[in-house]
Amino acid sequence: KQWYQRRVRAPTRRPKEEGKKVPQIGSTPDNPMTLDSSEDESENVNNDSSDVYQWCISAAHIGSLTKLDVSILEINQEHFEFNVTSEVLLAEVKVCVPWTEIVKLESHFSNDLHALIIHVEELWAKGLIDQLKNALSRQIPLELDPKSAVMYKRVISMEFVKEPPQAHITMMGYYLDKHHTVKMDRIEACSAAHIRDLLPPVDHFDSHMDTDVVEQDTRTLLVYPPPPGQATITLTYADLECLKPEEFLNDSILDFYLKYIHHELISPSLREKTHLFNSFFYKALTQPIKKEAKNDPVTKRMTTSERMHQQVKRWSKSIDLFSKDYIIVPINEHQHWYLAIICYPWLEAPHYDKPDTWKPANKRSDRSEQDDGIDEKDIDGVLSKNKEHSTVPPISCRPCILMFDSLVANGRNKVVNNIRNYLAVEWKTKADRGPRTFNKNNFPGIFVEGPLQENFCDCGVFLLQFVEKFFESPITDYRFPVERKDWFSQQDITKKRESLRKLIVRLGPNRQFTEASQKR
Repeated sequence: KQWYQRRVRAPTRRPKEEGKKVPQIGSTPDNPMTLDSSEDESENVNNDSSDVYQWCISAAHIGSLTKLDVSILEINQEHFEFNVTSEVLLAEVKVCVPWTEIVKLESHFSNDLHALIIHVEELWAKGLIDQLKNALSRQIPLELDPKSAVMYKRVISMEFVKEPPQAHITMMGYYLDKHHTVKMDRIEACSAAHIRDLLPPVDHFDSHMDTDVVEQDTRTLLVYPPPPGQATITLTYADLECLKPEEFLNDSILDFYLKYIHHELISPSLREKTHLFNSFFYKALTQPIKKEAKNDPVTKRMTTSERMHQQVKRWSKSIDLFSKDYIIVPINEHQHWYLAIICYPWLEAPHYDKPDTWKPANKRSDRSEQDDGIDEKDIDGVLSKNKEHSTVPPISCRPCILMFDSLVANGRNKVVNNIRNYLAVEWKTKADRGPRTFNKNNFPGIFVEGPLQENFCDCGVFLLQFVEKFFESPITDYRFPVERKDWFSQQDITKKRESLRKLIVRLGPNRQFTEASQKR
């Protein structure tokens, strides 16, 4: 994947998105970080505004505010633009540095350093700091002053993954000249030593995070379920941060709400028939075999599936998974959450609803053989495009692995195979069981066609919503394809973050089980 991107926009005004903007610090006309300050000007936009360049940032600093979380710097004909998050900020904020406020740029690009130093006007810098102070989670000293005695506090500095293309740097020079009446060399190539003098020292990166802040962030907010509950989840105040808009849900929040659904949102009878693995199970199942284990004589005689099962066998030591109707498996791969639900593992064949009275639909003369049963184009039994509705009676329950993914529309064949092989070994290791085969024909993977996310940060919320809706609106027909595109909307996902936050705060340290959940 390229470390930078070039996007081409049509030479028209950018439409304003309703309700989806990253929070900005202030929106008054004199706000130095207002994004759309030029949008109310002429409708006619020069063709060079269609070029938008994006560079991947490894580190960013605004004066004394260091170690900022910034991934992308966007450059267009009006300004620099980047989104900033930090442990000392209440929320993510969008910062725009207009070309008119840039005094000069200093850069150095070599094998060991790729950095850009932005010198800005003194008055604009003061306004920026005043606005940032309003976004702080607690009072800390901030400074961005071109006259500061400390060099790194004079500038905005950014370090990049790699050197940007020369064409991008040339465009920056063009943009600077375009917005300044006095023409001068405003982009200067400097030595690495000079640039490092303008970067904050490494030992300063955490100086604005004193011990009180760390102690507050790690302070326990909730233990769920409360004592004497087993396998409890501990949430801290810091965990609440990931419930802010456009933040990724962490494993603690995800495991908490899955456990909350299991304990309180479903009936005792359904709870008894449901087993919930936590978010580390699949990672433990698929982690590489340890070197010492490979050399063990017993391990050497095992198959790959048996070795994988060996890594998680304690997870089901006191549980008979084949007495359950549903087994919930949350999965995180490559910073993306998705879900597998193992259904009716005790069954060995589908249960058809009223097979004696059901009549198949009239077959079209031009339908191919692959329209019936398993489509050979599907790999490893992930059934998403096959059509059973016209060929078999309704299926009230069947042994299968349902896959829910809000980012892709099909696939996850490897995951289905890993889970199916785990079940095969689990069946074999339990005593007093006859032989049984687990394959794609008798234990298929079925990709559920559900709602898809509109961004890259809501996957965890979608996973939780999938589980909640699975129990709230159960699947009554397991013929494929299984479609649940109307289960919920993007608006429901947005509201879910706030409802989760309120729930956690409401449960609080002294939480007691609700009477309703105890009486169910």
